Amino acid sequence: MITVFLGAGFSAVGGVPLASQIFDLRPDVDRVSRQRLVERVEGGWDDWRARTGGAPEQYLAYLESSGAGGQWRDATWYVSLVIALSMGDLRGIGYNDQPTIVKTNINRTSGVPSHERFWTTLFRHTEDVVVVTTNYDILPERGMRNIPRPTLPRPAFHYGFGSERLIGSGAPSFSHLRPIMASGRVPLLKLHGSVSWSIENGRVGHYFDCRPAIQGKALIVAPVTEKSVPRYLKPVWDKAADALSRSDTWIVIGYSFPTYDETVNALFVANARHAPRVHILNPDRNVEARVRGLLPVATVFGYPGLPEGVDDLRRILSSDG
Repeated sequence: MITVFLGAGFSAVGGVPLASQIFDLRPDVDRVSRQRLVERVEGGWDDWRARTGGAPEQYLAYLESSGAGGQWRDATWYVSLVIALSMGDLRGIGYNDQPTIVKTNINRTSGVPSHERFWTTLFRHTEDVVVVTTNYDILPERGMRNIPRPTLPRPAFHYGFGSERLIGSGAPSFSHLRPIMASGRVPLLKLHGSVSWSIENGRVGHYFDCRPAIQGKALIVAPVTEKSVPRYLKPVWDKAADALSRSDTWIVIGYSFPTYDETVNALFVANARHAPRVHILNPDRNVEARVRGLLPVATVFGYPGLPEGVDDLRRILSSDG
């Protein structure tokens, strides 16, 4: 079995902003309520940065720990909204050309050439794969597809607990009136939640689009400097630990193993006792040395990031069987 781990660099190739860029985008939105949200959050960030010179992750950590509940809720809504908008579009809909956020659904292709080449290369070799990610976006879903497409090849994903009907239906496409399934063979484990997830009746609800992010109810672990695992996501982390512990090959794309991300680093360390082969696809060559120090029992290899690393992937898969 192969465990593929997707970090922020994977999504950055597809146009999703990094945490360090999250407040730089000044997004266009569709409603007055969301425009006011954007103005509140950007105003708070500008004031705090002028006083401290700090980074976005530090600002979010400050809001989380300061007891500023309203500002913290606004900021996490803003983060998820920016991520959702990076994968959708703002378009006039209806006779009055009402601005509407569209194209945030899962059941479409990623549109990212290097991602499509990556998934094709991987799944032509094997479908015995588990995908783990710290990213909130839906690019992995779009890349793997929500239902199997054997000719591509795409075995499609599920969220770790088998086939399910995704929540939601409706405009603007008539096709969305039909049930949208996640009925694939490859587990997709999103450690920090998703812009398409929310809490529904005390359980994690999986939507077919990013409406939880648009409506301000997305289940995400915001990009703060120190993270903890919410109770709702613990089953996902348990699945990820099991996958890592049983995989002889780890392929890690676009994750830099930052020292402050203690929970994720601990996940790797605790499940590397069987000495896996760890293939790092990252343009920062310092990451390779960092992983060797973190995982001394593993055999670590370094390669360029995407898109160049797709060519190396073929050799990785051939050498590791």
